[in-house]
Amino acid sequence: MDKLYLSHEVPYRPDPADRPAPAHTTHKIRARWFQARESWPWRESDVDLLNAERARAAAEVPAAPEQARWLPVGPSNIGGRMTCAVVHPDNARRIWAGAAGGGVWQSDDGGETWETTWHDEQSLNIGALAIDAAGTLYCGTGEANLSADSHPGVGLFRSTDGGASWHLLAPAATTGLPRRIGALVVDPANPRRLFVGGVRHSDGGGTGLFTSADGGLTWARVPIIGQPYRCHDVQLRDGRVYVTIDAQGVHTGIWRSVDGGGTWQHLTAGLPSGDRFIRTSIAIAPSAPDVLYALMGAPGVPSRVVGPFRSDNGGDTWKSVGGPHFADERQMNYNNTIVVHPEDPDQVLCAGVDIHRTADGGRTWTKVTDWRADRGKPDYAHADNHRLVMPRSEPGLVYALNDGGMDVSEDAGRTWRNRSTGLATNMFYDLAVAQTNGDVIGGGAQDNGTLVTGDGTADGYFELTGGDGGWIVIDPGNVNHLFSTWQNMNIARFRSDGAKLVTPPESEEARKKIWMVFVAMDPDETTTLFCGSRRVWRTTDDGDHWEPVSAEFDDSPISAIEVSRGDSDRIYVGTENGAVHRSTDGGDTWSGNLASTLLPSRMITRLESRPDDADVVFATVANTGGHHVFRSDDGGLTWTDVDGGRLPDVPFSSIAIPAAHPNRVYVCCDVGVFVSEDGGGRWANLTGNLPTVMVVDLVYHEQDRTLTAATYGRSIWRLDVD
Repeated sequence: MDKLYLSHEVPYRPDPADRPAPAHTTHKIRARWFQARESWPWRESDVDLLNAERARAAAEVPAAPEQARWLPVGPSNIGGRMTCAVVHPDNARRIWAGAAGGGVWQSDDGGETWETTWHDEQSLNIGALAIDAAGTLYCGTGEANLSADSHPGVGLFRSTDGGASWHLLAPAATTGLPRRIGALVVDPANPRRLFVGGVRHSDGGGTGLFTSADGGLTWARVPIIGQPYRCHDVQLRDGRVYVTIDAQGVHTGIWRSVDGGGTWQHLTAGLPSGDRFIRTSIAIAPSAPDVLYALMGAPGVPSRVVGPFRSDNGGDTWKSVGGPHFADERQMNYNNTIVVHPEDPDQVLCAGVDIHRTADGGRTWTKVTDWRADRGKPDYAHADNHRLVMPRSEPGLVYALNDGGMDVSEDAGRTWRNRSTGLATNMFYDLAVAQTNGDVIGGGAQDNGTLVTGDGTADGYFELTGGDGGWIVIDPGNVNHLFSTWQNMNIARFRSDGAKLVTPPESEEARKKIWMVFVAMDPDETTTLFCGSRRVWRTTDDGDHWEPVSAEFDDSPISAIEVSRGDSDRIYVGTENGAVHRSTDGGDTWSGNLASTLLPSRMITRLESRPDDADVVFATVANTGGHHVFRSDDGGLTWTDVDGGRLPDVPFSSIAIPAAHPNRVYVCCDVGVFVSEDGGGRWANLTGNLPTVMVVDLVYHEQDRTLTAATYGRSIWRLDVD
């Protein structure tokens, strides 16, 4: 088979200015992309709808005749986004960690190896974990990090057997708990007393601080102020309760209760006015409970650091201890965490994109990690830290949960090592498999760049390009000729003679409006490629030169491009607004919108034509509230609804049609994979043993007769289908 000879180096890692910074507002380009895909015109995706449609599909769509036993194919050596962790009270190496979209994972050796029992729970979106002195575990679902893809959950789970099994203790639908739980605490003096803090992204639903006095069976919202607010952190010590809230105004800040939550005091002495900061993390020194530290984020983009601040009297007064050190730190509404050494109140670690350390109570600081350093170096830890944990039972041990899995320090934060082996939690946007070698798998992953393996092993992946990896295209006849992309329309070309940045000369303003650029290769002339901003770009010399070959189709980015295998002069294009356009002359001229009123005017996520007939084309549509798979037999002039309400009413993302079986159609969506053997006449459920995560892309391998699926939260899976 054709071997992959590409370098494991990272030739194109985006400059910090190009990194997508999740903003306090959710109306940025990344947010608009996810909204268009998942929930338009609403901000929030409906997790209850997903579960209902998953159950309906399991009951009503017959299972495929073959046993759908999917196998994980990695990456298992490069972790995806992790949000939280807790350690066993008596064993600092026994740890449970939560993934943003991949469930709860457990390690008994400090992260050297991992395993998970989370697979088919109603939500694998994890926001917070807690453990009591007896070892009872609690898990708050839904991510509260305020990014566009911080997906909601279903409530609070509990495990009484060390994480071997879990049950939904407090459903958000009936208890009113937040759909995104970012703070979770068990009262050490009374394990029946629980505190939950969370946020919401849209009107309605729970937000703020909630408390339970009966072990989580019933809940009450704590009215700290007389309006809705976000609660980002909760800390308990010696009968005092500290919470941080964001009320988008003067009530934002740190609040304290000394009577168990009955009354509250806004701690303001020495702190900025509440309208000057937003999300805040707080930490109490275990060895000196009157010593507190707070790390605050500033409003706006890119959400700089306010502080940090220190109090030596339980929060009565505060002083700034950051100085100019944190001037370059950012994204504090997304990555914001702080922790104090268990035995030394002057040793503190706090983190945003990178991790910072003080050993003198904040008088001086050192940036101890650099996300741009080479992997494996002692100062490398992945960017975007969401939780720092320092176990009391092993001072000096530090766990950092971030967008690249987990990094660990054994010397109180001075040096670091990544421990993500086995954490198959990557969140993929796109997938490619080399047709000349099915062991070559690549995909664009959230904040982990384009990840590629050349030997098909789950632990053999490496980062080809950085940033948020987008579309990857591999030459169907040459595994060492491929293109990868990252946010804002950046494209890199890889060949045996080297790598080159081949981004089209679109205007900077237009590029900033493109979250992920779709790229398609001519199957016959593989130096001819197409990509899209709000217009179509074409290269005929392998990316060295690009030219725009269409006007802007509508006021939205191009979301799908298909160059037909049956006739490469036939090209189909879809947009986020739901339009479909066609060229019959290789891109020289284009039709008007052919979508018709049958298609629901929502994002076209994929267009795929039959390998033997360019006139037969299928379209998948995102969002909810309608049907999602359509077929045209006349080149897009007229369309037929082949979904018919038989398939789940959830976003559909991709299509695969085998050349050997041109009447077979595979489609994937947010609740699984489905197949039709008669071109869409009848459907069977091929989801099988896949975890309950979004399936975002499919590739059929013609020689190996396998179907490979990329997920948003549980990496990549593969199924033998013939």
